[in-house]
Amino acid sequence: MTTYIWEIAIILLVAFILGYVLRHLLNDSFKSRIANLESELNRLTSKGLTSSEVDAAEENNALQERIKEQATEIKKLSQKLVVSNIEKISLEKQLAGFTPEVVNKPQSTTSKTKGIEPAATNDAAKDNLKKIEGIGPKIEQLLNNDGIYTYQDLISASVSRIRGVLIAAGPNYAVHDPSTWAEQASLANTGMWEILADMQEQLKGGKRK
Repeated sequence: MTTYIWEIAIILLVAFILGYVLRHLLNDSFKSRIANLESELNRLTSKGLTSSEVDAAEENNALQERIKEQATEIKKLSQKLVVSNIEKISLEKQLAGFTPEVVNKPQSTTSKTKGIEPAATNDAAKDNLKKIEGIGPKIEQLLNNDGIYTYQDLISASVSRIRGVLIAAGPNYAVHDPSTWAEQASLANTGMWEILADMQEQLKGGKRK
């Protein structure tokens, strides 16, 4: 009888120990799985935020690139407009050369006199030609002496005429290149100062670098 009781006690003790160990193992397993799931959730959340940030950055970069492209296109169109204006002025000068002279000589002489006097004496009608890259105070004075006072005068004057003025003034002035002066004057005459500034960054002494 005593032996039977001990056997039952041992069986119960073993069952208790096995139950305790099994519960401990199951708790550790569940805790490990919960920790893994929490880690995976954090990883996915972090990945989602990073992906959103990357998408936003890419969208912003694309927008900035489109803005740059539009600005470049606007600048190109503005430059084309300037070139068109210069070509228009050149054609007008050519057409003016084919205009027949007035037969009435006294009337022609009077009109010529009226056209010359105001430009030569009216300082208010003068433009600041020094805003043109390559033209300093002395060259501006030389141009004034030759009847070139305004941006329009500079546009209308041929490059060969301006070269002649510079050559006549001596070797220090003859080295200057006036080939871009009319183009610059056209921009100044139409108030396109920003485009003129961009153009002048590509010039050195009036010459293209």
